Amino acid sequence: MENIATFDLGRMRLSGNQAIARGALEAGVRVTTAYPGAPISDVQGSFEQLAGNLPKSNAFTIKVGAALDQVGYQLAAHWGTTTNEDNAMALALGAVICKGDFKKREFLTAAEWDLVYGETVFAKDEEKRIPVGSRVLCSFKHLGGNTAADALRVSVNVVPYTGGLGVASGDDRQGTSSQTMQDNKVLYAFHFRIPTLELHSPRTAHSTVKKCYGLFEELGVPFAVIMNYDLSYREVSVDPVMELDITVNQRQKGFTRDPKHLVTIGPHIRPRERRYHSSLIPLFKTKIKEYFEFLGNRVTAYGAEPKTMLVVNGPFREDFELVDQDPTLKQRLASKFGDVLVMKTDIVFPQPDSLFEELISKHPIEKIFVFEEGYGRVIYLQLLDFVNRLGLDVKVIDGSIPYEPRIYERFSYIDHIVNI
Repeated sequence: MENIATFDLGRMRLSGNQAIARGALEAGVRVTTAYPGAPISDVQGSFEQLAGNLPKSNAFTIKVGAALDQVGYQLAAHWGTTTNEDNAMALALGAVICKGDFKKREFLTAAEWDLVYGETVFAKDEEKRIPVGSRVLCSFKHLGGNTAADALRVSVNVVPYTGGLGVASGDDRQGTSSQTMQDNKVLYAFHFRIPTLELHSPRTAHSTVKKCYGLFEELGVPFAVIMNYDLSYREVSVDPVMELDITVNQRQKGFTRDPKHLVTIGPHIRPRERRYHSSLIPLFKTKIKEYFEFLGNRVTAYGAEPKTMLVVNGPFREDFELVDQDPTLKQRLASKFGDVLVMKTDIVFPQPDSLFEELISKHPIEKIFVFEEGYGRVIYLQLLDFVNRLGLDVKVIDGSIPYEPRIYERFSYIDHIVNI
């Protein structure tokens, strides 16, 4: 039986980093690891304060800390014990593979469960339950992804034992506090090939993070959420009502011997690598389509017969919300594109091919404009591949920008869309 503790925290200002921390706490995360670096430091900074490792210094940690104490929330925060991002990731990996409990299936069918867990020691479970343990969050800045790459790649090798592991990445695409402007969507999506989302607003980030834990834990795969420099630090006024999942937070810990899965040597990982690409990634696409709106994404038609489709992601999505509030912007959109179908999405990888196929078959789509931030063009390249594979007579157009504009540049994402 679920034990959900609800707390009305009252009006406060919440940053993007704090919104990620809030979402992880509502999901019942028990272990957090990190290596500090702008713009993501405040995620783990909040956990360090809430775990009692640092004094509580702001309204968020003071109010949330009181709520956690009231219900006996268990939280272990490891910041001072990690020497670099790889060490933080390895610690997170060790915590998440300790599955000592089970939960009923919520997102997977019996056949899908067989696909994910059928080759593990859990395959004999007649009820086809989900093996679970502590939910874990590991956070670091964009350059930290390079240092953590070895441990993060191992986390993919031992799927599905890493279900319940989230990675939060702060991407400094401004070059404000880093020597490079790296686009980590490329790293998580194309190198590690784990479900990757770019969060678009401090107002909704907590909900997306919380739901990612629910879905991807059952799929047995780590997930990554990314937020750019501006959104990481920007604060918004909110009235948070936190719903803490105490049942998840206080699961039993344990360790299951499964050498074939957990000993990562060539003969073990080669067949799993093939299976990951041929079977599991298609399953991830299927479930992302099935739970597209559950994860906070929307498809909206502006007009009756759209021939153009816009895919707006990250900060482009946040700015596009203004169209529904401003008749002038809506008119500018119509003048530029006519009737248009807009996909407002945080999903970076993998793109739900069957959803695009369904939309293109339903509407006379001739062009797809992709608006994403960062030089990786991750969504654009996936859609280009999708259109070419299916031989569709649809033109995919890259409307992205390669870096995050600085404040003094007075860049408008919505102006970029309607002026392209």
